[in-house]
Amino acid sequence: MAAREPGKKLRLNKRNLDTLLPDPENDYVVTDTEVKGLRVRVRTSGRKTFEFRYRASRGQRLYVIGDLGAMTADEATREATRLAGIVASGGDPQGDKSNKRLADAARVSVAEAASLYLTLGAQDKPDKRASSWERDRVGLERHLTPILGSKKLADLTSADLAKWQADVASGRTAKTLKTKKRGLARISGGVGTAARAMLTVSAWLEWCLAHGLVAENVAKRVARYKTGGKERYLSEGEAAAVWDAVNSLQAEKEIGADAANIFRLLALTGARRGEIVGLRWPEVDLRRGLLLLPPLRHKTGGGAKPKAVPLPSEAISILSAIPRKGEYVFPKSDGLSAIEPPKRAWAKIWKRAGVEGASPHTLRHTLASWAVADGQSLAVVGKVLGHSRPQTTARYAHFAAGAGVEALEAVAGRYIQKRIIEDDAEAQEALKA
Repeated sequence: MAAREPGKKLRLNKRNLDTLLPDPENDYVVTDTEVKGLRVRVRTSGRKTFEFRYRASRGQRLYVIGDLGAMTADEATREATRLAGIVASGGDPQGDKSNKRLADAARVSVAEAASLYLTLGAQDKPDKRASSWERDRVGLERHLTPILGSKKLADLTSADLAKWQADVASGRTAKTLKTKKRGLARISGGVGTAARAMLTVSAWLEWCLAHGLVAENVAKRVARYKTGGKERYLSEGEAAAVWDAVNSLQAEKEIGADAANIFRLLALTGARRGEIVGLRWPEVDLRRGLLLLPPLRHKTGGGAKPKAVPLPSEAISILSAIPRKGEYVFPKSDGLSAIEPPKRAWAKIWKRAGVEGASPHTLRHTLASWAVADGQSLAVVGKVLGHSRPQTTARYAHFAAGAGVEALEAVAGRYIQKRIIEDDAEAQEALKA
């Protein structure tokens, strides 16, 4: 089987396992026909890992048995049969395995503790978004563990983390990795990357503290890098050039309709990239002119309320013209999930428009800055953008036309009024003379 075949079932013996060839683009799973729950994961590298999938009190669970080579197919089958017996008697093999590792804190390495957090953390933080977990994974697997992974967690100090932060800032962990057949992951360094990675490490250590793996969160004693917070906004001329670029590139078939429409909706609504790229038709209410995003579909979600994104008439027209081909507004060809962010198409737009240093998030900043400059209150702009804290919207306060002028005019009025009174008194004295 040279290509990926979802749902494939085989008897997982040596002869059949030898026929499973890697798919260069994706991992795939083949389920055993005899032992319920036993399966093998074939990775793009060719590595084959036996797994046991079962249902426990917390839902579906996955127990990694081991790699083919380190064990035989017969050994994996026997282990899966043993695990099935534990489950049948009400046990939870993965939970027992995790609890044992958590209890043995003295021997846990930084890399092991990071893996535990990424595997089990979602149980403690069910409202945390998938994109946030992906950011944590990058921070831990691509920046922390390459440098400190072999160190025992119990021996980790604030001095270790301070040096590690400086190493990340200097670019020590920066590299380019091959991901898929034609894919590359560029891991950057720099102060901004180090600052974000340190936030992830602090959250990870806080989780370790809650589970008894460490005595304190040593990251709290490290002075963190501060990022400049410089934000890019489009001028009106740049915005016009960008809009024209979208239209012309789509007309020339240099970019697809989905990429163009996502870009337009980002500009018109100020929504975040993931909110539009992953948009579902049940979230679109054209009659009321808004998008209603459930809590876990927006950044400030958590266990909070849905987010309402108002739609201007142009955005309503765009959405009304898109044919519905399933659940997603911008689906992949299989219709089962949303498309990936069309970064190459967007790069063409910026290049055609002659705009440098911008990203899709620039469109959000631009909408907010224009709204404030046009006299909209920070409260209204914050509501449109879905900010949960007023301080987040306050960054746009300097765009308010005449911001602070009233107060200064009042002060100036006192000076001027006082001077007028003094001048009048001098004039009266002169007339008397």
